[in-house]
Amino acid sequence: VAMLTEAAAQGHMKAQSYLADIYKFGWGVAQDDGRGYELYSQAAQQGDARSQFNLGIMYRYGRGCEQSDERAAEWWTKAAEQGAAIAQYNLGEAYREGQGVPQSYERAVELYKLSEAQGHAKATTSLGVCYTNGWGFEVSYGEARRLFELAVARGETKAAPGYLQIINDFIQQDCPLLGQRVVLRGLTTATLIGTRGTAIDFGFSERNPTTGNWFTASG
Repeated sequence: VAMLTEAAAQGHMKAQSYLADIYKFGWGVAQDDGRGYELYSQAAQQGDARSQFNLGIMYRYGRGCEQSDERAAEWWTKAAEQGAAIAQYNLGEAYREGQGVPQSYERAVELYKLSEAQGHAKATTSLGVCYTNGWGFEVSYGEARRLFELAVARGETKAAPGYLQIINDFIQQDCPLLGQRVVLRGLTTATLIGTRGTAIDFGFSERNPTTGNWFTASG
């Protein structure tokens, strides 16, 4: 702690960041949110993405500072712009709920996608929720199920398993042929599409040029 304190006093942002953790969690020192906030601020202002994210957390929960969803979102934005997957996820949650930023499913989805592409399990779950509810996407139970399964594989065991069970129940009830290869006989393209637009969850179609039958795989 003494060496980190000396380095932090000299302006080393990594030392400031790690020392902030020590005070935030009380590792070997008296727990002190105020000191943690101060050190995260110093490192964040130097551009340390990890500290920018953690400073957002401090503002979000009012630890060592006055609670502010707006300030939390500001710092998560800075960290997200540097590619921090966890900040992209948290900022996506803020946009989904309209906490400190204007509510926007479209912006939330953009951020979830960035985070999910880096393997963030919670962002993977949140994308699945968006596909389930049609938030920023057309509803797709097949894609939602794929994402929930991927989230579980990535170790997200808190929410994803429950969502996976729910989506499987939806599929069984509403579209039991999802993922199955079926033959639709005697249907024109117009009939297949229907009056309300293209059918949801049909991934690709092949038409037999001889019989005119559609071979459709969904999922």
